[in-house]
Amino acid sequence: MITVHRLKALTWVDVENPTREDIQALIADYKVHPACAEELLTPSERAKVDTYEDSLYLVLHYPDHPAKNRRIGEIEINFVVMKDVLVTVHYQPIDILIEFSEQVKVDSVLDRNDHLTGGHLFFQINNLLYHELIEELEGMHAEIKKVEAQIFAGHELRMVEEISTFQRKVLDFRQALRYHSTVLKSFETRSRQLFGETADSYADLVLGEYTKVQSLLENERDLLKELRETNDSLLTAKNNDVTKKLTLMAFVTFPLTLIAILLGLEDSPRIFHGPDGFWVIVGILLVLLILMHGYFNYKKWI
Repeated sequence: MITVHRLKALTWVDVENPTREDIQALIADYKVHPACAEELLTPSERAKVDTYEDSLYLVLHYPDHPAKNRRIGEIEINFVVMKDVLVTVHYQPIDILIEFSEQVKVDSVLDRNDHLTGGHLFFQINNLLYHELIEELEGMHAEIKKVEAQIFAGHELRMVEEISTFQRKVLDFRQALRYHSTVLKSFETRSRQLFGETADSYADLVLGEYTKVQSLLENERDLLKELRETNDSLLTAKNNDVTKKLTLMAFVTFPLTLIAILLGLEDSPRIFHGPDGFWVIVGILLVLLILMHGYFNYKKWI
């Protein structure tokens, strides 16, 4: 499906799930290079930037992060950038492009500038995309801080899975954006040849937004690493404490049980078999228990 937005001398063509007829229309009506148009029919596995005569072709993947999901997927947007035309091709609905189209209708995003190019539209769309990712990462940071609070509230075991989930999300983010720096820097150089020096300021803006995303990602990765190490340390300390207590219990109960059995044998002194024999044995065991407790305290084992 093709949607066309005309902005003074500039045209934005947005294509969702392109068909063969859509590709032919791009070639005939908007002078998209045939080799480039063929690549638009199906999704690409990797990000890239190619030059076709008077146009640049870019493939970029972005994190797709519905809040209800525990994994972050990827969305792909293909850009064909020409001086007076920008073609965007994607294979599923993308909210940011819908939002951008609404802005374009009132011409607010373009500041009513008559000297904009397809490259400028590309930068504006990517600024919106990166800004959304920044908001998602800030939301994720707030959730991670809740995990931190739960860790120090004594819920270390439950937080193991939560930390792993957030680490996987950060990894998914990084995987989706891993080629953006290379592609954008290459596009900055090539766009200067097509659109002149005026493209530099817009290139700096989009690279600046990407840098913010990367910085936030690194911060979240470092925070999660620290939280995992802290959580593991607290879990280890708690497990060691439980193990120590169980060991002490075994150390106490085994000798007391053995002594009780020995004192109850037929060959033991008659004092343990008389009417008060039971209480004598209990008394001896209590005295031994008190002595052992005092010794453990002295050794700081408890």
